[in-house]
Amino acid sequence: MSNTASGDTATDDASEILVDLTDRIGRVTFNRPAMRNPLGPETAHHLNAAFDRLERDPDCRVIILTGSGAAFCGGADVKTLLNVEDDDMEFQLGVVRDCFALTKRVRELELPVIAAINGHAVGGGAALALACDIAIASTEANYYFAFGRIGASGADMGCTYMLPRHIGATKAAHLILTGATVNADKGLELGLFVDVVPPDTLLAAAEDIARQIIDAYPRRAAANTKSALFRAESTDLGTCLSYEAIAQNYMFRTREHKERRDAFLKRWD
Repeated sequence: MSNTASGDTATDDASEILVDLTDRIGRVTFNRPAMRNPLGPETAHHLNAAFDRLERDPDCRVIILTGSGAAFCGGADVKTLLNVEDDDMEFQLGVVRDCFALTKRVRELELPVIAAINGHAVGGGAALALACDIAIASTEANYYFAFGRIGASGADMGCTYMLPRHIGATKAAHLILTGATVNADKGLELGLFVDVVPPDTLLAAAEDIARQIIDAYPRRAAANTKSALFRAESTDLGTCLSYEAIAQNYMFRTREHKERRDAFLKRWD
């Protein structure tokens, strides 16, 4: 099955976001390369429509999030998203909230999300990449924590929550407060990326990870595992174990478990 975004997916604004589903792997692509794939007033709407479509499709097992051109996502479109001269600050706050909610949306998606960082991930673009479950980078990729360069706070789209959990509080404070650029090799060293590959092999490498996930887990088992990992970020061991027990007991009753269990046992007959 293969589909590209069109009017029925609410992504028909000159295809700002492309959506494709092939071989059980969903692909969501930022598609304003001439503007370095910015976060604009309608981006959150388009991304949510793409995520909704793939999450509700039983054929989709994993999502790859990437960008077209030289950037993964260039962060806020300051000319349209951040119009500080506009008297209607409530409207601007609503748009900002919509963008910020994307971080939570990615974290709470049932499907595992792989960030294929093809180029620059700036500000909120870096935050979205950090929200993904796994990130793989092109040699051309970087995270740029550029908030202060435009007089904005580094408390943006969950960066102050996620980055310390990836690399520790001290390193995260250093990167955010200095407005650092983290290139692909440094990101790999810090553990932000699982691998760094040449640009022309990035999507193939991301798809290989996606297929490993598909082979390793049925759809619901992967969803339960992702949910448990997300909950474990902010719960104690006892609470985590209680959730795991319920999730695991549910899986023991599913058709997918029984099929894989029987296939496993046949190896030993």
